[in-house]
Amino acid sequence: MQEIPKEPITGRIEDLPTYNASALAPDITKRIVFGPERFWRDYTVRHFVLPPGCCVPPHTHEWDHFILGIAGEGQIVVDGEVGPMPQGSWGHIPGGTEHTFENHHPEKDFVFVCIVPTHGDPHGKRQRHRLERAERKEACGELEEEEA
Repeated sequence: MQEIPKEPITGRIEDLPTYNASALAPDITKRIVFGPERFWRDYTVRHFVLPPGCCVPPHTHEWDHFILGIAGEGQIVVDGEVGPMPQGSWGHIPGGTEHTFENHHPEKDFVFVCIVPTHGDPHGKRQRHRLERAERKEACGELEEEEA
């Protein structure tokens, strides 16, 4: 059986691959820190950098979002209520509510972490499907070996 490489226990967010999140906002940067391919199958922890003057248009999902403000000064707007998100803050967006992420600062990025169920992130969902396919393939291979 092939040995699975051991994941490191620490790493730099900047070294993680970026994902195209232009559907959310132009020039936004997205990285997946934890998800199906790294330690957490059921939830996806995304790291976003929202450039100065950039906003994610209002939208709604059925799932909750859990937000941590890492750097800069942004805000979340949930059903019209503005929640400031300076560095070191947290925020919660209940499922089914209209929400947006905004960075009105003229010079600084708004950097935040957003945690959602894996089915709520298209890239996390694809990671989970790849992982499940690999597990099924491995299980089928093991069954074939046992039958031989």
